[in-house]
Amino acid sequence: MQYHISFRASFLRILAVLLLIAVLVPAPAFSLDSQDSQIFISGFNAYQKKDYETAIEKMSGLLKSYPDTPLKDMAIFWLARANFKAGHKEEAGKYMAQFLREYPDSPLKGTVDDELLALAQKYQGAPATAGKAAKAEGKKPVAETIPSETIVPETAAEKAAAEQAAAEEAAAKAGAEKAAAEKVAAERVAAERAAAEKAAAQRAATERAAAQRATEKAAAERAAAEKAAAERAAAERAAAERAAAERAASERAAAERVAAEKAEAERVVAERAEAERAAADRAALAAREREDAGQAAMERPAELAPVEETIPEEPVEQPVVEVRKPAKGKKASPMREKAIAAYKSTVDNYPGTAAAAGASAKLRELGIEYPPVARSAAAGRAKVAQVFTLEVAQHSDMEVQVGPVPETSEVGKQFSVPIDIVNSGNGSDRYYLESKFPADWNFRFASASRPDVAIDSTPSLAVGERFRAVGVGVVPRGNIDGQKNSYPVKVVSSLAPEVSLSKEVAVVSAAPLLRVVVKSDKARLLPGERTSYRISLLNVGTAAARGLTLKVSYPGEFEPLSSRTNGFERARGALVLDDVALKSGESKDYNFSFQLKDDALADQELFVRADLVNNELDKKESFISAAAVVDRVSGVAARTTADKLVAIPGQTISIPVVVTNTGNQREGFSLKASVPARASYTFFADLNRDGKRQANEPIVNHVGPLSPKEEAYVVLEVKTPISAYDGAKGPIAVRVEPENAASKSAAVNLQLTYSRPIVKLSMAGKGGRVKPGEVSSLELNCVNSGSNIAKQVVLQSVLPSQLEVVAADPAFSRADNGTYTWHFGELGAGEKRSISVSYRVKPGTAVGTNMQLQNLLNYQDQLGNRY
Repeated sequence: MQYHISFRASFLRILAVLLLIAVLVPAPAFSLDSQDSQIFISGFNAYQKKDYETAIEKMSGLLKSYPDTPLKDMAIFWLARANFKAGHKEEAGKYMAQFLREYPDSPLKGTVDDELLALAQKYQGAPATAGKAAKAEGKKPVAETIPSETIVPETAAEKAAAEQAAAEEAAAKAGAEKAAAEKVAAERVAAERAAAEKAAAQRAATERAAAQRATEKAAAERAAAEKAAAERAAAERAAAERAAAERAASERAAAERVAAEKAEAERVVAERAEAERAAADRAALAAREREDAGQAAMERPAELAPVEETIPEEPVEQPVVEVRKPAKGKKASPMREKAIAAYKSTVDNYPGTAAAAGASAKLRELGIEYPPVARSAAAGRAKVAQVFTLEVAQHSDMEVQVGPVPETSEVGKQFSVPIDIVNSGNGSDRYYLESKFPADWNFRFASASRPDVAIDSTPSLAVGERFRAVGVGVVPRGNIDGQKNSYPVKVVSSLAPEVSLSKEVAVVSAAPLLRVVVKSDKARLLPGERTSYRISLLNVGTAAARGLTLKVSYPGEFEPLSSRTNGFERARGALVLDDVALKSGESKDYNFSFQLKDDALADQELFVRADLVNNELDKKESFISAAAVVDRVSGVAARTTADKLVAIPGQTISIPVVVTNTGNQREGFSLKASVPARASYTFFADLNRDGKRQANEPIVNHVGPLSPKEEAYVVLEVKTPISAYDGAKGPIAVRVEPENAASKSAAVNLQLTYSRPIVKLSMAGKGGRVKPGEVSSLELNCVNSGSNIAKQVVLQSVLPSQLEVVAADPAFSRADNGTYTWHFGELGAGEKRSISVSYRVKPGTAVGTNMQLQNLLNYQDQLGNRY
């Protein structure tokens, strides 16, 4: 054990040292200009191009190949979004959950879609829920796993020994127990009496409050019934329901209180009876043992007397009990008699309880049947009588009169129809009112005295009594002027639903009927030309039109000559006039002027539309003018993405050109170009618009035909001469001409500049005579004086066999039989690299030996051309 503790302490010390070293040593820096960044960029570009599967492949490969990359958070984030866009919901939720868990403070969380966040939360919550359920299932209470049958009862011998010990102890402490029991019983009885008095007072107060509330409520109900005589049936029904609910609630509360008090009393009584039964059991057992042992029965008769109830709850009639007499020559024990008396007291004072049942069983063991079985008296015989009753049944009938109906009813307005109902039956009756009007009529019934309160039935009508109702509705706004509608209303007896009567209600609608006429002064238009329109508004309906809105919509090729015309407000592509009113048969005229825009399409048919909105009726009607046709015009435009180009001599450059048909007709266009000397060019169609030559993209010398405003994408591919000088310039021009109008051509002019690397080598060092063993130095300088970057720069120094290199800064990358090589990956424009070489003459070299150091330099440009 001591060895184990010592080993553990040593391990902890070593672990602490390693942790300290990890904290003090700086973490290595990562550069984004590495393979992992290239993979990430390619995946990101694939996502931007909506190639989600490629993005998933790239980001997954990055996380697998470079698990510690600094771009891990970004890779996980875009991997989740790519899976989400590709429809992989589960994978998206998993990666987004990982991102939120590992990078909770990342600002990228605010850019995530709500649905993706929900998937992440769902993915995070599932394992936790399952874990909680498993834990909850595994932590059941021990008591639930142990069946009640496993409780082993005491054996008879153990029980007898325990009872004997209890009896002896009771014999020693009988006096004290009796006094304590009497005191506890007295206190308990007093407490019960006080609780009963308190409960009775509370019940009395509750009953008084309930009675007072019932009295007040009855008075309020009577006042309400007197005030609303016409609605007394419904009010009585509601009052009866409320009263029944309150009575039921009061009865439930009272029943709950009584049940609670009764349960408490039974619990107290059962506890007291159980204590008395236990004392009686102990006393009876002691008496039997003393009789069998032959001990004197009168040694301590007072001490073993059981505790008796001194204040019974209510008097109990004592039945006659037949007691078995002891055998002759043997005197009955006073202890036995007292035990019997105690058992009888328990049965009499607590009938029907578990203690009473136990006391009766003990008495049966002593040979006494208590209480005796009572015999019920024979039931008397009852006489049977039969009565036959006849009653006159009620006959239900009614008389219904509807009308008069208004001659016309204006749409959107309310109308009413009187309905008279007479009870022509032989008893009081109430009648239900039904209507077959559609829902959009908002039809309802009301009393003529209160037309604003809807009803569905009449009050109870005596024989011959009349009730006037009204049918109130609203003519739908969709009805047109003069439209006729007829729907039935039905009256049904409440006592005999099969007795009913229907009447038809006919309604004639009155509405405004509006028309708009739109006329133009010209049938054909040239771009830039003006035209005038006249709009006439008429109402040919039988009702006046109010709150109209006239909206004149014109095509985008039209430009209104004024922002305000005849009171109209200019809106987006329309002129609007509000609050127009027209009486029946009235008309109004309005004049407008427009100018056709220069970019209007040829042969296009232009329409002016007038929308008339009736705000009161929520109706809209549209009217369109005759077509105005636009004449043909040619035009073209050309553009490119840059006006200056830089090319490496020998490089083939691609110049994207966008050709737009600015005319108003479908037309084709020719392509021409001029390039610098010794350069060649071709045009090809850029079908996928990426600016690069693809195998399926053909060489062209024209585009189109193009529709108006349509664009064509072409690429001018120029192959530059390899012999061009660095910094040389040359113009490039592209000319696009319409086929139908060559004079309306468009041109794109560019400036081409050649750029290439020019790396020069210079050498500085101490020449002349050098003695054997003497160390000398040489400095080599590489300078890129060109305007472009030089790549794969290689410098070689060839030393004769008499010389050896002592040191080089920077160190050479390779040495081979006197040839020393230095490599530079890149050398930017204007950049300089220096190499210092220290060398010495080998011992034994003969005097006068001539030696030459040869340096060779070569490099290449970005196209791979070597220089």
